[in-house]
Amino acid sequence: MDYETKNKGITLIALIITVVLLIILAGIGIGILINQDGIIEKANEAKIKTEKRDLKEQINIMTIQSVDKYGNLIEETLKAKLEELPGGKEIVDGGNYIGVIYPEYEFYIELESGEISEIKPPTIVDGVIIPNDYTASKISTEDSKLEGLVIYEIPEGATVNWTDNKDTNGKNQSTITIGQVTTNLQETVNQYVWIPVEINDMVMCKSNSGSSICELEYDDSKDILTCIKHSSDDLVGRLYIGLDRDEGYTMNFEKRDQIYDENSYHEPNTINSDVNNITNEQLKSDFIDMAKSVAKNGGFYISRYEVGANGDSKKGQFVLTVASDNGTNYLGADTWYGLYKTIRNIDENKQMIWGCQYDQVIRFLLENGEEAQKGHSYILKTPELSGKNEQDCMRNIYDLEGNYYEWTMESNSKDFRAIRGNGYYAASRGKFDSASFRIYDSPNLPYSYFSSRSTLYL
Repeated sequence: MDYETKNKGITLIALIITVVLLIILAGIGIGILINQDGIIEKANEAKIKTEKRDLKEQINIMTIQSVDKYGNLIEETLKAKLEELPGGKEIVDGGNYIGVIYPEYEFYIELESGEISEIKPPTIVDGVIIPNDYTASKISTEDSKLEGLVIYEIPEGATVNWTDNKDTNGKNQSTITIGQVTTNLQETVNQYVWIPVEINDMVMCKSNSGSSICELEYDDSKDILTCIKHSSDDLVGRLYIGLDRDEGYTMNFEKRDQIYDENSYHEPNTINSDVNNITNEQLKSDFIDMAKSVAKNGGFYISRYEVGANGDSKKGQFVLTVASDNGTNYLGADTWYGLYKTIRNIDENKQMIWGCQYDQVIRFLLENGEEAQKGHSYILKTPELSGKNEQDCMRNIYDLEGNYYEWTMESNSKDFRAIRGNGYYAASRGKFDSASFRIYDSPNLPYSYFSSRSTLYL
């Protein structure tokens, strides 16, 4: 190789090295721009922040412009104005709020106050809070508090076809589509019914003598429920014990002279035969959590149907009983304890129904024209799937009077738990007790005709 050729080779290598170095330096420069401390990302953050501020100001102006001369926010006017906002948004009607949802940010306008928040407020229907992950029914016979407001646990992405139509068997024809599968709504997802409650009707001080009326008060800032009259936080269920089985086991809800008596019906408490590490401390803690929620929100949700597998509340499901094995139309949970453990899910605010809650269900039904203290001969005389008997339905709650007897958390004396309602076993023998009926039995007995009901609190 001559000198000239050698010189050209060196020049070419130098050129290649130079290009590689420039590419590396360019890559480093671009990386600096796009990393979290880079100029581009900071510019994007500033842009989004500015857009968000400007949009919030626009929404505030639109909200003010949608108020009538009486100071009322006109929902339809506001919705029309919000549609004028820049594209890429979704306008959501939450019942008590309107949401403006963009990919990067979201705003919620409360219809009552006109306040704008970036935090989604709870949905309220007919004065009732709808829990997260649930949807209030849009069926005309299920969408108000007095009729028995029903909520459905609709999974994300599902499509519901709400309809009031029923088939010849009384089965509602509302459907839900999940993916490519369409099924009957009532048979697919969990459902609960709202029970309005005044806390002093349901809970009292353990020391109540029967002559001194409790005055419970909930402190939201401290999350404490106490009796301001007795300065007590040792709270128990206020139980309305019926007097006459032959007349429908009637209860007098005007009375306020209940006392806590461990030799009779009472709660919360363990009993002599309690096993499986069920303690007074756990029961008291669960009871107080439930009571505080009722005091704060003015009620609780009850399962629409007797419980099924996993404590589910669906129509047409096998009912979960205290039997030790499975049988026709029922599943075995292995005594009261199996039911209790299946239903209790504190993370999801679910518990087996307390006796004082069951009493308030009966009170709600009576106040709304139902014959909850009268037995009826239409009760089925064989075990059936949940919700099978359309006649046994009061304010959208099925099988309170029939199908299976229902265990509660309530104790009787030191050896028994309380059972409510009536069941096919008694009906087959010509005994038609009312939904309000109360009796007791041993929680260790694996009867296939004993089930229960769950409650959902907020």
